[in-house]
Amino acid sequence: MRICLPAILLLVVASPVRGHSQCQLTGVWELVSGKVDGQPYPTGLHQQKFITRSHWAWVLRQDTDLKDLKTVADTLAAYRTRAGGRGTYTVQGTTYTEKIESFPEPAYEGLSVPFTCRVEGDRFYQTGTFPIMRDGKKVRDQVLEEVYRRIE
Repeated sequence: MRICLPAILLLVVASPVRGHSQCQLTGVWELVSGKVDGQPYPTGLHQQKFITRSHWAWVLRQDTDLKDLKTVADTLAAYRTRAGGRGTYTVQGTTYTEKIESFPEPAYEGLSVPFTCRVEGDRFYQTGTFPIMRDGKKVRDQVLEEVYRRIE
């Protein structure tokens, strides 16, 4: 099973809150579980999301066998198992919308992607559709379901 890396990579956040919101997202979050189109994310996937009052950023790492980076090829292989992105966001009620400013695939930069959010205790639930782009054009949507645990 091959899961689109951009769909796994991009995720969440919400911005300056106007009025009451059920999604108080400011903090540092660690991915507990995720699904794309109903299929679980690969094991060994580690992601954190950092959310301020107006900006979000995420970093992702996939476990690999690379322990000692001895060559340029080793280093390049390690970089392929890491990614990140950032942008601004807005929240209205249980809908938050990420505006992507930086992403591993430039076709996503400038897009606004809405999600449904819910926070219960130390858990942040995010669901929605994420566009899959090919050659700068949307070809379909993937359904994302993610659960994060607040770590700070």
